[in-house]
Amino acid sequence: MDADREIVVLEMAGNCEVPTDLLGNYFIHVLCHGGTAHFRLAGRPYQLGENDIAILLPSLEFSGIDCSEDFKATCLLVSFGLMSRNNPDIGWGIKGFLFSQENPVVHLSERDSGRCLDSFRLLEGRHSDGRHRFRNETVNLQLQMFVMDMWDIFSKEMEKRSINNQKGSLFERFLQLVQEHCMEEREVDYYASQLCITPKYLTEVCKKNSGKTALEWIQNYTTQRLIILLDNNKLSFTEIADTLNFSSQSFFSRYVRKVLGVSPSEYRQRMADL
Repeated sequence: MDADREIVVLEMAGNCEVPTDLLGNYFIHVLCHGGTAHFRLAGRPYQLGENDIAILLPSLEFSGIDCSEDFKATCLLVSFGLMSRNNPDIGWGIKGFLFSQENPVVHLSERDSGRCLDSFRLLEGRHSDGRHRFRNETVNLQLQMFVMDMWDIFSKEMEKRSINNQKGSLFERFLQLVQEHCMEEREVDYYASQLCITPKYLTEVCKKNSGKTALEWIQNYTTQRLIILLDNNKLSFTEIADTLNFSSQSFFSRYVRKVLGVSPSEYRQRMADL
């Protein structure tokens, strides 16, 4: 991608549309200043209102935006490559990605909304300053600060939802455990023991609530994390295997081929060819 298009800031007003040519290539952040917008993401309906931020991931299908006449928003687009290179922490990068995938719209306080808008403007200014000798470095640092501000917001939301899940259903508690431990634990037996039930009963609970087995849920969350790690070219396959607690790189490679249908190196080559 052209380096001059790695960051784009747009103003949205009235009954507008997200440019379809940008979808799939950018992480899109829509900060609403007023009015409402309705849209669908991965087939699920969402509403965006004042001081809400919507985060549209490149991997999710976006459609059907309908804005009120008084809708106003500022939109920050960050290229997939630039965002991938600027995750300050692997663990929180995965948590943040998964949180925004499951919760694409988050309501912000006035303080956080103002801080996000300031970050949009600072990123736009840094990126457009072609005469700055260290433009790339300043853009990277500013983007990392924005990412950490978003993680701070996410972490507070996750704490609230974790408390609610502790009081929730067995299925909800299972999903919470999987999100927390699937980097190290990929066996149904582990989660069943944590919930003090049998693996068979856990699978029955999952099937009843979602139509998926417990193992399918574990593999789904693990695969999401695996893809995030593979997309980070700074990480070697050995480092990824260690992060995911595989006993050897050969076991790791076999697992990648099982869930993605290609070897780790083939996956990275495909991504490089896009």
